[in-house]
Amino acid sequence: MAIFNFLKKTANSETDIAVFKGKSNNELVAEIHETFNTEVDRLLLEAGILKPLPDTDKALLTKADRLQNLGFNNTIETKEASKQRSVLNEVEKDNGAKNELKKTIKYFSQKYPLYKFITEDSVVKICKKYNLIYGDVSRYVGDVPDKNLTDIENFKLEDTDELWIEEYMNHMGMSRSSDLRYITATEAEEKSRYDRMSMPSTVHYSYNKARMEIAAPLKDFNTEGMEIENFKLNRKIEIPDPVVLYPVLYKGKKHYLIITAWGEEASDELVVNQKFN
Repeated sequence: MAIFNFLKKTANSETDIAVFKGKSNNELVAEIHETFNTEVDRLLLEAGILKPLPDTDKALLTKADRLQNLGFNNTIETKEASKQRSVLNEVEKDNGAKNELKKTIKYFSQKYPLYKFITEDSVVKICKKYNLIYGDVSRYVGDVPDKNLTDIENFKLEDTDELWIEEYMNHMGMSRSSDLRYITATEAEEKSRYDRMSMPSTVHYSYNKARMEIAAPLKDFNTEGMEIENFKLNRKIEIPDPVVLYPVLYKGKKHYLIITAWGEEASDELVVNQKFN
């Protein structure tokens, strides 16, 4: 079963209408493309700012461990130690995520220097700001200029960076987003072979290579049978701004490379398809 990875993100109720005022479509499209293409710089800057580790009372933590080993789990000291550890763990987790993001950006920027990197969270944020949605290119019904079609055709992703989707299917052949897992091409091949050999009559998993996605206005999508979250027509502002996104995998997490973009200013080489230099 083909997976229509239609990511249900729009934010008409959250869009700041001020970003559209006093701007022509060309200006807005240029701004949106610039926002996508410079997001990696913002991510790097943000990832470089690590939080200092909070002060902890080491004597308290040691005593709390001794108390808990004896079953004293609810004393004032064990509760206070738990709070301190919770704050420390949160900071360490946040700093760890930032360091991991820096490694991810470095990996893709070195391996694919002609293409901008962007996270899925950033795609969601930009779509909310400019009232766009993003989804599988199979759902896109707009035009694709020849130049951008060539850009897409020329993009090559190494097998090791391909994102595959492991999807658990119920007895009706349907799945939930919570049943999706991102894996490598090698993992998909091995799992598929194992499923066929071990339980050919009861297999409930499918393995599919993730397809390209595109960010554009709602009007450029076929949404039949799909759901768009928090969408309100009275807040709809449509700006022509297709941005083609290629899903990539790094340590089990989904990200994107920006392949190409176009709009009414499609002939302006300074705006369309800006890449790493």
